[in-house]
Amino acid sequence: MSLHIVPKNTLMLIAGVVWCIAGAMVCIVGLPLGVALLPDHILLLPLAAMIFLVFYRFVFSRLVHRHTHRIRSREEAHLPFWHFFNASSWAVMAVMMGGGMALRASHVMPDWFIAFFYSGLGIALFISGTSFLRAFLRKDVLAIPVEP
Repeated sequence: MSLHIVPKNTLMLIAGVVWCIAGAMVCIVGLPLGVALLPDHILLLPLAAMIFLVFYRFVFSRLVHRHTHRIRSREEAHLPFWHFFNASSWAVMAVMMGGGMALRASHVMPDWFIAFFYSGLGIALFISGTSFLRAFLRKDVLAIPVEP
């Protein structure tokens, strides 16, 4: 068996680690800015919470469910390690990363915006990564999928 082919359940581990690292990296940008701006900009806390709730509830938790179901539905027991994402998710990730880097490099957005937006987004991404890790530990993708 090739080194790039892994058990389906391992895809959950890879996804969880990747998402947690991505969330931590986004937090490393946003949280220090937010802390530096407090207490003068206390409104940043509820704004960050709002960004967290929107991205966690309406974007990332749905993606975790969708990817887990997609992997579970595959008949193969082993898949290439990059299959924790599908092609469209790889494209979205590239656009989000490139857009975020370009946005920060352009200095179009003020620090207070980066602070609350990146803090909420990073925490949502990190917590969603832990959902993949829980799926890995429960071996959720090895279960027979339930059709709606």
